[in-house]
Amino acid sequence: MQWKTLLLNQSINIHITPSPPKIPLFLRNEVDFIWDNKKKQFPKLFNGRVFNVASLSPDIISGYWTEYKKVLAQTEKPELYSELAIRSLAVIGLIQCPEGFVLGKRTVKSVYLPGYWQSPPAGTVESRGGNDEVDLIQQLYAEAEEELGLHAHHLMDPKIISATEHTDTHIIDIGILLKTNLSFQEVFDLWKQNNNPEYDELLCCVDYESLPENTLPTTRFLIQNWSE
Repeated sequence: MQWKTLLLNQSINIHITPSPPKIPLFLRNEVDFIWDNKKKQFPKLFNGRVFNVASLSPDIISGYWTEYKKVLAQTEKPELYSELAIRSLAVIGLIQCPEGFVLGKRTVKSVYLPGYWQSPPAGTVESRGGNDEVDLIQQLYAEAEEELGLHAHHLMDPKIISATEHTDTHIIDIGILLKTNLSFQEVFDLWKQNNNPEYDELLCCVDYESLPENTLPTTRFLIQNWSE
């Protein structure tokens, strides 16, 4: 699995543009059909507002807000990219604890990439509380609380370093390095208490050579490019 990665400046800016015109009726019907079928499998799916990348450089991410159901439709049928042009923005952290790096195994029930290992927290950049501003670090902290039970005060020294685009789905992961003083056992215990189904397992990985074979490319890149 090979994904394209771009190094970013830590002070990268987000530029929000107006949403493009509505998609044609035939395309809307296709999106709705895929969504309705997926909802039957995953009733808790929510059609929230997510950020779509129109252009990307080391200094600026430019894009607009759109529906999650369009992201899902293109994930299910990558050939829709020529019509939808969805490049949904996501964040992914790499947490270093005293013993090494925290990894999570995506649940086999996951809508996307089930059973793969990645570095949590991770998730789509979404509009939270009706706020249209995009704060990548705060998005990551929100994911950390939801997925792992870690609060912002548990985490420190966040550093944005990269953007990795998934080959088929065109999801763009913003890679963020950060640390915690909690031991891996303490992280594990908080995750267990939090009871979030995103990951089936957590492990602590000491270095790149120790990564499980089915670790996602974004996490591999972040560990290879770890810096203080």
